[in-house]
Amino acid sequence: MNGHEWLSPVLRLRSEMQPLRTDVEASVRSLPEIRAVIFDVYGTLVISGSGDVGSADTRDHSDLIEQSLEAVGIDDLLPKRPTMEMIHSQIESINARRRTDDCPKPEVDIVEVWRRVLRQSGLELGAERVGIAVALAAQYEARANPTWPMPGSFEVLTALANADTPMGIVSNAQVFTPQLVESLLNEKNLERAGFDLDLCFFSNRFRQSKPGPRLFDALREALQRRGILPYEAVYVGNDMLNDVWAASQAGLRTAWFAGDARSMRPRSDDPRCRSLRPDVVLTDLRQLLECLRIP
Repeated sequence: MNGHEWLSPVLRLRSEMQPLRTDVEASVRSLPEIRAVIFDVYGTLVISGSGDVGSADTRDHSDLIEQSLEAVGIDDLLPKRPTMEMIHSQIESINARRRTDDCPKPEVDIVEVWRRVLRQSGLELGAERVGIAVALAAQYEARANPTWPMPGSFEVLTALANADTPMGIVSNAQVFTPQLVESLLNEKNLERAGFDLDLCFFSNRFRQSKPGPRLFDALREALQRRGILPYEAVYVGNDMLNDVWAASQAGLRTAWFAGDARSMRPRSDDPRCRSLRPDVVLTDLRQLLECLRIP
């Protein structure tokens, strides 16, 4: 079984969802001099049942663990049952060891978390069985954080690709996240879907997450190598802290996507966001094309 097959549940088990209406009013205006568009994924390009990548979900999904173990076929192999407490404890332990001034928001590799949880439960995975942890992570994610393409994502990505506008991603993510983006345009890799791979940054690969600065620092360096200044790129995301504030700290223009109540994060209780104003506010992703004057 190859990697894509291990990860297939995140696509195969999903069902259609529609965004939930918000009471936010769009603020659409021209964004001149934009030469690159960078996207968040969860809650922006895709509807997210939890509003974020699954590893950030702290709810109790014990029933979904059992369903996932059964789907992978290892429910009878475990002397001890994995629990949400074990998962959260592993995430907290790993993050605590890596948290420093240079890494204020560490990120886990959720596959490694599951590998450790299975070891705690009495199942040791050798190198030849690494796919079990990957498959289990995907099965659980598909159930705990169902996704569906955000209305307008296909049209926006297609129009930007046709206009030869460089596209990138900065996302809190896990191993299955790129496949969700690829599926938006029915492609098998991000490059064929129109993304510049050198402008794509996923938190699980850096072991740091937003709103920590590492991902946006890496993006800014990549833009510079292409001769693109930070203010010549716009970042589109649903979270005023993780997306708008973090991107603005790196000098990017910002578009707050407030089109789905599940994932809209105004963060009005955070002092960093109280006086923060994005360049534009979108309630439909297709409004971005109007801001960029792309037909």
